[in-house]
Amino acid sequence: MKEGAAGDACVRQMNQEGRKTGNAGGRHGRSGKPAKPPLTAGRIIATALSILDREGYAGLSMRRLGRELGVDPMAIYHHIPGKLALLDRLVEVIMNEIDVSLDDPARPPEKRLLTAAHAYREALLAHPGLIQVVANRPPRTRAGLRPVDTLLGIFLDAGMGTADALAAVNIFAVYVRGAVMREAPHWFDLPGSEAVEMEDDFSQVLPSLDPEEFPNIVKAAPEWTFLGFETEFERGALALIHGLLETFGDRGGGNT
Repeated sequence: MKEGAAGDACVRQMNQEGRKTGNAGGRHGRSGKPAKPPLTAGRIIATALSILDREGYAGLSMRRLGRELGVDPMAIYHHIPGKLALLDRLVEVIMNEIDVSLDDPARPPEKRLLTAAHAYREALLAHPGLIQVVANRPPRTRAGLRPVDTLLGIFLDAGMGTADALAAVNIFAVYVRGAVMREAPHWFDLPGSEAVEMEDDFSQVLPSLDPEEFPNIVKAAPEWTFLGFETEFERGALALIHGLLETFGDRGGGNT
């Protein structure tokens, strides 16, 4: 799926569930006021996602979700068993936005892995408030596991043993999440041009540094420049990918 596709899918699910219950969009009650949309799993997930996108994980609770939906929080449990189940569905949203169709098995592993890294990054940037959830709760649903299966397959195709490929998947995911946390506006609200801001901050610190205490930083400072989040992400991803392939690749079944 492309960016925003999973959020749209939540809305479509809401509409479909609404039609099943006879309360599709546009219906009015006897008073002439728009009828309250029915409480469905799709509506709950879409509302939770909206809260996370605006306020991050700290803003999400079942009580807050109930207020946003205009229902008693206990009513939510008739559709989703609890907060952990809700988090599983939200993780599925992120994983569904990773476009696994971009993977081409005919390409070299380096290219396939770089494509996967960018796809995961874009999905996380679409919903930065979910990063903390994804980092602490791995996918548990069939839909959520599809990108994991694709990534694992790339590492296995590169000649890694099973144990090494599984480790590589985790290392790869940690890098992407960490890089996105650095640039996500929810955590790093840098007004204007991020590059200019970061360069200005660094240039203000340099004059106060003693060359004898920080010889390497002072020596490298004239050549330092912020290349942009995407460029730095790709450079880091390539370094990690090459390191993983060199360290774990071509072992075949040597570490299963």
